Amino acid sequence: MKSILVAAVMMAFASSQVAARDYDLVINNGRVIDPETGLDDIRSVGVSDGEIAKISKRPLKGETIIDASDMIVAPGFIDRNTYTLGPDLFRTRAADGVTTTFNFEEGALDVPAAYAAQEGKALINYGFSMSWGAAREAAAASEPLNVVDGIAVIDADKELERRALTEEELTKLYRLIEDGLKAGAPAVGFGVEYSPGATNREVLGAFALAAKYDRSVQIHMREWNATTDHQDIYEVIAGAAITGGAIHFSHLNSSGDEYTPLYLDYMKRAQANGLAVTTECYPYDAWMTDIRAAFLDDWREWDDARFARFEWPLTGERLTRETFEKYRKTGGFVIGHLETDKWMKACVADKETQIASDGGYDEGKTHPRVAGSNARVLGRFVRDEGMLTINDAIRKMTLLPALSLERAAPQMKRKGRIQPGMDADIVVFDPRTVIDRASYAEPVTPSEGIEAVIVGGVIIRQSGAFIDGVFPGRPMRAEVVE
Repeated sequence: MKSILVAAVMMAFASSQVAARDYDLVINNGRVIDPETGLDDIRSVGVSDGEIAKISKRPLKGETIIDASDMIVAPGFIDRNTYTLGPDLFRTRAADGVTTTFNFEEGALDVPAAYAAQEGKALINYGFSMSWGAAREAAAASEPLNVVDGIAVIDADKELERRALTEEELTKLYRLIEDGLKAGAPAVGFGVEYSPGATNREVLGAFALAAKYDRSVQIHMREWNATTDHQDIYEVIAGAAITGGAIHFSHLNSSGDEYTPLYLDYMKRAQANGLAVTTECYPYDAWMTDIRAAFLDDWREWDDARFARFEWPLTGERLTRETFEKYRKTGGFVIGHLETDKWMKACVADKETQIASDGGYDEGKTHPRVAGSNARVLGRFVRDEGMLTINDAIRKMTLLPALSLERAAPQMKRKGRIQPGMDADIVVFDPRTVIDRASYAEPVTPSEGIEAVIVGGVIIRQSGAFIDGVFPGRPMRAEVVE
């Protein structure tokens, strides 16, 4: 009797041991890189209930197994600067290894509606800022704005862009921003270059509201000019110093241009003094914006040669003075081939800059950065040019954006890492073949070499194909304040 009891106990113990080695999903024999702990070695990853459950030196058993031999296994990439969130944008970014994305620079006017519009049907994780720009329009409008799924559809008001708000409008602006923060927006999104009439006081007041609720700020800085010199970045750093808040300035390579090295130095000096100031870049030497943007208002003063540096993505044509005027009347996105490759690479190579696409889908007539930013860095700048290490590149795409948002969105504490207990947002890619394929002519062509993309333990894309009917994306949102 005793021997039977012992045998039963031993069998139960053995069964529990087998069960402990079985996982929902297993990624075996990959080169696992965790940017926080510094792990960089051949490991196997076990996933259960949407979390990373085990990092093992030995292969694991699971219901679904991915053989990652000769592949890199990294945290899913995080992009804190996209827009037009929805199925097309999610698929385009996911094909580039992104598992979490944010509409932070444009943002939402109706934050609850923006989140509700994606609930239960998002391929990847998502979040929205409270839009300062839309709130500014709403504060000055005589009638309610047209809002679709929480996003304001704005026809640029040139007069408003160029003037300061009245005291009454300013009060309404701040009330709208605070409502959005109370509704859980993790950030306030700014495009100050597009509204040059906004005063420093107006901007600082919105910074202060973000800091009050311990949220982030994402800002497209002002345009540089000879009178104010570097006020564009001074405003950002001063805002962080005065309010104590976390401020992130968008696409430094585009906003800083030839001042990029200087602005990187300013940012690091600010960080050394305890300020929460961060930045990002996209790995292209051309930008994209609305042809009616305020900072292009001086186009009549340009010499003829400058127009040829603008491209109309709907047709692929380079513009002339006549066609620039024609398209400015109708509106739409234009690509500006005005940046210098040198400054873009300086920004990408810096260890403390994040990688973000600044991309939207825009019915597929868009900029290739929306489809290729991450693979372009990994393929061209890591493998082909040796501009930075694979570990530094992964850190810029994962841990750095997660760290910069942890105060504002607590869910980000579980992102950007490959460790037990972290969310199973994972990308598996081939370092020998990963490369961007999107171009200005075909801007949404998927990247190559991204072998598997996993969100919350669910495979959403593998071997170049999406898995139908899965929507594991979750809202990245701050606590709602009643």
